[in-house]
Amino acid sequence: MKVLFYGRLADAIGRDIEIEAGGASSVAELRRRVAASHPDAADALGRSRAVIASAMVGDEHVIAAADQVEFLPPVSGG
Repeated sequence: MKVLFYGRLADAIGRDIEIEAGGASSVAELRRRVAASHPDAADALGRSRAVIASAMVGDEHVIAAADQVEFLPPVSGG
């Protein structure tokens, strides 16, 4: 599956990566797999929002092999 990153996540991980789907997995499992490969991005990744097909999804969402997952980094503003 293709995973896209934006902002500080893209700076730490890269704009996109391909991950072997290997059966049904949740957004939480995908976060763990990416964080294990990119520990410097683990904190921001843990606080990011996951998006699939233009909809925000929770950590319990099961990802299909054909899905493209996007992670939006946490933002601050004022």
